[in-house]
Amino acid sequence: MQLSMPASRNVAAAPAADLEVLLIRLGERSFGVPLAQVRYVAPMPADFASRGAAVADHFVFEGNPLTYVSLWDRLGQDSCYAEYEEMRTMLPQRRQDHLDWMAALEDSLRSGASFAKARNPRECAFGKWFYAYRSQDRRLALLLGQFEQPHGVIHGLADKLLGLAEHGQRSEALRMFDEAHDTTLAKLMQLFDAAQRLIVELQRRIAVVVADGDEACALGADGIRDIVTVPAERIKSGKGGGPAAPATAALIVLDERNVVPLIDWRTFCAAGAEPA
Repeated sequence: MQLSMPASRNVAAAPAADLEVLLIRLGERSFGVPLAQVRYVAPMPADFASRGAAVADHFVFEGNPLTYVSLWDRLGQDSCYAEYEEMRTMLPQRRQDHLDWMAALEDSLRSGASFAKARNPRECAFGKWFYAYRSQDRRLALLLGQFEQPHGVIHGLADKLLGLAEHGQRSEALRMFDEAHDTTLAKLMQLFDAAQRLIVELQRRIAVVVADGDEACALGADGIRDIVTVPAERIKSGKGGGPAAPATAALIVLDERNVVPLIDWRTFCAAGAEPA
């Protein structure tokens, strides 16, 4: 997203004119950046370390490495995509759980060993999460809805096949196991893989490239809310309170209920400033 801007001006002092502001999103909160200081809004690569302990130091823009600032870390805000990060870790584990579940069932069928895995699809680790989770994203909700049938069938195999084996029909139980392994389990694995790909795609974080004179950096954010023009009388000097206070150039009053901090991003880019 290329933005064409007028010359930048200092907004830390009381402004004499209306101010155009880019409203960016961090979790459930909004923050403002003077539009005149925004040069570009770029989508973040899915594998970019945008926040947390291993956060990247630089963001490459047009071949040039810019100082990268994670606004989540600096302002003490959770990302609205945090749940997807948790799912990226959780889903491969739950996928492996069901491979292990089937391996344990096969061992019981062949050796007669006891089977101690969950037989109720609501009682395994994935089932407990699955039946409690509600996605706000339509595509993810539709995909997750496809899990219930094969997941339930897999867990239903234990009673059915172990029952056959106990009644002397071990060969038939193993035949049915192999069929379910190649069909129902394969389908379940495909769904786990598709969900993993989708949650990577859904994390559409952005880097806001800002510059003023010789200073420039890239600010990590969840997304853009809007571009607004704020009348001069609605721009209040002062830092307010909270984690954003040290980086707040002013407060902008959008309406009677919404007051948004205007970020002084230079405080982050100067000499490797530490998080607030």
